[in-house]
Amino acid sequence: MSEPSTLRQVAVAVLLFVVDLAMIAWLVWSYGWTGWADNWDPVNAPEAPRIAWRAVWILAGGAVVTGVGLFVLRWRIPGAVQVSILGIGAILFAYLAVRGE
Repeated sequence: MSEPSTLRQVAVAVLLFVVDLAMIAWLVWSYGWTGWADNWDPVNAPEAPRIAWRAVWILAGGAVVTGVGLFVLRWRIPGAVQVSILGIGAILFAYLAVRGE
């Protein structure tokens, strides 16, 4: 199996980068909305850390499945973008989850 051209890899990497950022933005919005709602319900335990841990699993799982899958298919540039962006997002949400507990 031959390696795809660099131009094609960069195009796929840019497309996946936009999709990754949209996913991370949606997860940040969900976390922020839940955190805002937690301020109005001081009696119950906050739910924002639970949302942050869910985001960690979604992003880390996406990094492993798509990033490693792309590396196996010899799409090295998009694979590196997936592992980097989703991995950094997972680390940031893990920080938010630990900070909020």
